[in-house]
Amino acid sequence: MLHPIRIGFFLAGLLCLAIPSFGQHVTIDKINIQGLKRTRPSIVFRELTFAEGDTLPQRDLGPILERNRNNLLNLGIFNDVIVNISEWDTETSIVNISIEVKESWYIYAVPILDLADRNFNVWWTTYNHSFDRINLGGSLEWLNVTGRNDKLKAKIQFGYTPKQEIEYRFPYLNKRQSVGITTGFSHSINKEVSYATLQNQEQFIKFDERRVGEQWMGRLNSFYRPNLFTKYELGLNYHYRAIDHKIVDDYNPIYFANGDSTQSIFSLRALFEYDDRDLKIFPSTGVKFSVEAEKIGLSSHADDQAMITTITGEWNGTIGRKFQQRISAVGKYSISRDLPSYVYYRGLGSDRKYVAGYELYIIDGLDFVLGKYQLAFELIDKQTDISKIMPVPQFKRITYAVYLSLLAEAGYVNNPYTGAENSLANRWLYGGGPALTVLLYNNFLFQFSYCGNAEGEWGFFIHNRTSF
Repeated sequence: MLHPIRIGFFLAGLLCLAIPSFGQHVTIDKINIQGLKRTRPSIVFRELTFAEGDTLPQRDLGPILERNRNNLLNLGIFNDVIVNISEWDTETSIVNISIEVKESWYIYAVPILDLADRNFNVWWTTYNHSFDRINLGGSLEWLNVTGRNDKLKAKIQFGYTPKQEIEYRFPYLNKRQSVGITTGFSHSINKEVSYATLQNQEQFIKFDERRVGEQWMGRLNSFYRPNLFTKYELGLNYHYRAIDHKIVDDYNPIYFANGDSTQSIFSLRALFEYDDRDLKIFPSTGVKFSVEAEKIGLSSHADDQAMITTITGEWNGTIGRKFQQRISAVGKYSISRDLPSYVYYRGLGSDRKYVAGYELYIIDGLDFVLGKYQLAFELIDKQTDISKIMPVPQFKRITYAVYLSLLAEAGYVNNPYTGAENSLANRWLYGGGPALTVLLYNNFLFQFSYCGNAEGEWGFFIHNRTSF
């Protein structure tokens, strides 16, 4: 039997051997960036959690390098990023870090073939994929205009909903790269407008081919980003809307809260956001939390008065090497309890807020809560050289990932004013089903789902978004 003193010396020896390996650090001497053509180096350095001269725990180097790779991908201006140790002096524990980026294609000037409806599923099912409801024109999205991750967006559109739009986002006004602005303007004309929601469907009206609606919108948004994960926003918006007086006289006398056929209104929006997710377009780890408040009507004589608050939360985690899960929730509460204008009386079904399986419905209300759970299994995560068929250098090597997912979602909309005419309001909604998610170039996401809802309805749905 071992003597207790000998056991104590033995354990102490093991501890002495373990301490150097767990406590060893490395010091960053140089950070070398390769592959930049338009982007300024300061934009890359701004997204890093380390700098030259910093000391890092050796055991954490792998996760730290991966974290910073994802930070750069989240900018939306790189197709791929490699962050690695290029040199390591083991005697002095000094390392050099190399960052190799592949810049994306920055100018997307494409013709518009767009739908007048809020999503593809509504156009295909509700309106029998009518080509009369298609918009034509051209759009320009110019990313990284000056190399500072700024963005210019312009659109001119003809067809069912003529529209002109221009927006410019400049994220870094100061030397610390913590203050930025976004400004934009848009104008649209409608041959058809939604005047009410009945049986959870928008009711549209048109009078021959004459104009029945028109909108002018301008906005100025400022934001402050003191660190990598925290952001504050303050935005001022102006909206002018006009509809044919016949809609107010014969269809909805309270389309606007002021009872008129026009509305001119300013609104102020404030946001706080914390976001440390790894890859924001399809995260596997990290959390997001935001609080938003919007005041519609800034004076006592404004055409409408409303105060809206929204809270959003999201958690992401992994199970082993291939599985990842996501739990998210969003809640909206209207501090002003009066019935607002029809355009502000929105619950679920618009602005990407929906319960899976209910994409064809609009559910109006003052307040709502929405919860989502997604379990995803990674089927493919690869890079492939397609230079033989791809003439654009930025896309010659395609990065793609495919996930098989299971969706489970629930939501509730409080509608104290028109709930009697809309059966999906004022009760819990449940939906979900399998989905296939495709991620291309770390910037483009497509989701194809076959989901059902609590009404016993099943359908095939398509959703897409980009990281920029």
